[in-house]
Amino acid sequence: MAIRKSKKTMAVALLLVLIGIACAVVIVMLPAQTAEFAPVSLGLVSATCLIIGIAQLAFGGKAYIYTPTNSKVYGRVFFCTSGKGQETISAIKSKNWAQLEKLIAHNESGVKLEFVTSKDRQFARCQVLTFIPYNFEPLSDIITLSGEEMEELLKVTGTKI
Repeated sequence: MAIRKSKKTMAVALLLVLIGIACAVVIVMLPAQTAEFAPVSLGLVSATCLIIGIAQLAFGGKAYIYTPTNSKVYGRVFFCTSGKGQETISAIKSKNWAQLEKLIAHNESGVKLEFVTSKDRQFARCQVLTFIPYNFEPLSDIITLSGEEMEELLKVTGTKI
């Protein structure tokens, strides 16, 4: 897995930098008799666009990529019935999706199921965690899912890729 800059973030950042440069060029090309308001306004727009664009290029949104297929990876978090961590693990490992559906809670609890999939559906893993004061700690090893298991887990949790 690799971390890369989001294509959308890069496109927006480059657009802002180009707008900033264009405004700076317009300021330079303005005739000397132009009212003071226009160059100052364009200067502010130029500086703002350049600062935001460069900041986005440096610190903007990153995407996790599943490198074998170059596909974006999405993570989801679901809470399960408190105190039912081992039952959640058993339901996943035994492919008892009906039982797992009953264990999914609609509010935050002390048992968390983290589920990660790639957009192209070639990669899927999950892990059950439990809350130990101040932090969630792994209750299970990472569980790798097949394509069919991933589809079932998506149905059970009511999510889409």
